[in-house]
Amino acid sequence: MLFATAAVALALSGCGTGGSSSAGSSSSPTGGASTPYVAPSGTDQTGVLFQKYSNASAGYSFLFPGGWRITEKPPTGVRIARFGNAITAVVTARAAAPFYKGYQTTLDKQLGQHDAKKLSKIDGAVTQVKIGATKKPNAVRAVIEQVRPTGTTTPPETIVIVRYLFWKSGKLLTLSMSSVKGIDNTLAYDLIANSFRW
Repeated sequence: MLFATAAVALALSGCGTGGSSSAGSSSSPTGGASTPYVAPSGTDQTGVLFQKYSNASAGYSFLFPGGWRITEKPPTGVRIARFGNAITAVVTARAAAPFYKGYQTTLDKQLGQHDAKKLSKIDGAVTQVKIGATKKPNAVRAVIEQVRPTGTTTPPETIVIVRYLFWKSGKLLTLSMSSVKGIDNTLAYDLIANSFRW
């Protein structure tokens, strides 16, 4: 797994701030050297397990594994990746909040188009979930699969994507977190999604 479950939970529950910033965004360390766990391979040289990514232009933030490479997609998108794992956030305009039944219908239609690079499988039903301190469900969650070409001499690989849809004031944020199938990062990705804030 990407992280030991206990290390992830501890890192997400003990949030400190600091760090650097760039135009429109910033990342700050979280869950530093006070944890008794060994940082996973690829962790930032400072030893922090998680950092906070903030996008000032779109007004959102979430935690990501320390040391992963950040590639911003101005003005509101970002891709954070390392070792074949990736987190992407994309903001689009949408008049109303998404509902799990509607997104299930959308995915079912995409699956019917038989384009494995876009969608090869839906892993379970789409659900409505609660993120943060709220009494009502405020996000949509889906787990899907795609087939990604790897080259002329190696077979394609399947990636599993844990996807969350967040909505606020006419803005839809799609947070997609992916890994190669067989590496189960679902729990870690759910914890990262639970750190999301508008």
